Amino acid sequence: MTKKILLVDDDPGVHLIIVPILSKAGYTIISAKNGEQALQLALDQRPDLIILDVIMPGIKGRDLCKKIKAYEVLKNIAVIFLTAKDSEDDIKAELEAGAITHLTKPINPVDLLKTIGGIIGSHAGPQTGHSQGLGK
Repeated sequence: MTKKILLVDDDPGVHLIIVPILSKAGYTIISAKNGEQALQLALDQRPDLIILDVIMPGIKGRDLCKKIKAYEVLKNIAVIFLTAKDSEDDIKAELEAGAITHLTKPINPVDLLKTIGGIIGSHAGPQTGHSQGLGK
């Protein structure tokens, strides 16, 4: 069964870069541009993994993560923060909100796929990712 990933970021450029990489790796991608839309999609679609930005309009990423973890039906979904905010305090706050890990933008596609594969499993053969970072 194909694993579903919910990508939540208000920057359309991030979706344009990340979605094809994850789709090519065999994942089904659900996209949301804000926290409200993401919460509804999470409830409706029950993804295997959620990738969240921190700074978004409406519900911020950390608050959304806490809301997700408060729902019995969503609390076991793994959450990764993918954000440019990378101070020690930021990372600590993300983990305290319920995230399993933090990735910093720009992200190398190989690192992204390796992290996701380690959390929910991979779905395709070895990837030939680009060496440049993505999604600033």
